[in-house]
Amino acid sequence: MGYWNEEKYKALGHNYKGTTVTPSTKKYFYDYQYKITMQGNRVHYDIQMFQDLHTQLRAIGWWYRIQATAKNINVYVDSTDYVDSVLDWFKHTDAVTGLHGPINEEHIETLQDRNTEYVYRNKYWYNKYNIKISFNRGYSYKPTQIDKDQQGKEFRDFVKGSFEKYRLFDDYTDNWYSNYLWLTQEEYDKGYPFLKLSYGEIIDKIQTIKLTEI
Repeated sequence: MGYWNEEKYKALGHNYKGTTVTPSTKKYFYDYQYKITMQGNRVHYDIQMFQDLHTQLRAIGWWYRIQATAKNINVYVDSTDYVDSVLDWFKHTDAVTGLHGPINEEHIETLQDRNTEYVYRNKYWYNKYNIKISFNRGYSYKPTQIDKDQQGKEFRDFVKGSFEKYRLFDDYTDNWYSNYLWLTQEEYDKGYPFLKLSYGEIIDKIQTIKLTEI
């Protein structure tokens, strides 16, 4: 895991230097706070634009990453110095097609929370649940099939007995490999400690929605 430079972590707002900012949903490759999307892809791209892009980035430093995909060219950087350099150079062109980053201080705080993955959407899951818990009974969990089926039944009964406002992805079989539980914040606050105590070994990930209107 790379070094996370919090001093360089600045909010961009909803519009930065004339470019609309898409709220970032994660920390890119653990090292980068911002993503700039450029025209082109791994097959077709403007050679001069690509050379200018490298020149502007190297004028600031070497802490960046360029990834060419089938759809576009993504540039990952760790400070607004890089962002400023690229946007200023290409401001009279249409080379920059997108900018992703934190939009305010609350957004920065959530992205720095390493215990929860924050998802930025304009509505809750199923218009109701802001918490999603993923469960995985993969290779690291190897009970006998009978034990696995028994655990599946007990898990389903536990969820039904512990929560009122919830949605369980697989609520009818016992031998599932992965499963998902959606909860309201109130249900999560009330029941998660008991869920973790009983089934913490198979909890894979917890996601919380942050509405994009923040």
